[in-house]
Amino acid sequence: MDIQYLLFLQGIRDAAGGILTPVMLIISHLATIGAGVLCVVLFWGIDREMGYWVIINSMLGFLVNNVIKLTACIYRPWIRDPRILPPERALKTATGYSFPSGHTQFAASSYGSLAQRYVKERRALCTLCSVMIFLAAFSRNYLGVHTPQDVIVAILCSLAIIKACAMMEKQIRSDPALLDKALLAICVIAVLCAVYFHFKSYPMDYEDGRLIVDPREMKADGYSSVGAVLGTMIGMMLEKRFVRFRTDGPVWRRGIRVLVGLTVPAAAYLLGRQPLYTLIGRDAGHLVLFAFLTLYAVWIYPAVFTAVRKRFIKEEIS
Repeated sequence: MDIQYLLFLQGIRDAAGGILTPVMLIISHLATIGAGVLCVVLFWGIDREMGYWVIINSMLGFLVNNVIKLTACIYRPWIRDPRILPPERALKTATGYSFPSGHTQFAASSYGSLAQRYVKERRALCTLCSVMIFLAAFSRNYLGVHTPQDVIVAILCSLAIIKACAMMEKQIRSDPALLDKALLAICVIAVLCAVYFHFKSYPMDYEDGRLIVDPREMKADGYSSVGAVLGTMIGMMLEKRFVRFRTDGPVWRRGIRVLVGLTVPAAAYLLGRQPLYTLIGRDAGHLVLFAFLTLYAVWIYPAVFTAVRKRFIKEEIS
């Protein structure tokens, strides 16, 4: 049934002459790049605690998605059935294994955690977040790069993570001393996941003399999620203990803060990625790069703009 559903959508895509394909590609990008920008805009410019909530859920979702994906090792729909013919542009971001959908899980973790916070206060925002999750999931099916079960399980995993984080947060509110213990425990789990990614076995199936999925690429994706979680948790411990920045101030100042802050991770990813991989290897490079990106977002940049605020704006920092 899953393949028949994708063939049905492929028929619609072919009948439409590819008109909707660019739209669906943009929606897919909003599930990852857009959600990532949402995290830092919230954290740096709108609401620190809300930003923490969305970032933590997103990064844990990133790690859990890779654990499931690298355990199940399920091939993409067009490998299972050659009748599935995704658009060429969609194939560029549809690498590795299929189950569950990483784009959908990142969208569900970020937009879903934001909606969970405002479910009783801002129904319109919650509706918009729900629509974004649905569109992200549907776009992956429409493009033929994921099956329905790929996106459904991704959403269910994200909801489970949000629920678990909410329960953990409730315990921490009653006993703040649990926070550092929880963050350290998550770091230990992330390191164990890296060990698991390294030593587990992967399918070595070939098609036309080439590996269908290269395990080295998949392990690198896993290390990226480990680095992202480690950077987030370590950064959170450092920021809460030594910085405790504020997001108040005029809207124009918040906007400048966000725009300036985004230049460093953009440069690190676009310009520093390949030199880093050459220097320390692809696997370690992925872990270090994503650890830096999240550490920068959660601790380094907040510490910088807090120091600048103290020095030049002459405002009291609590």
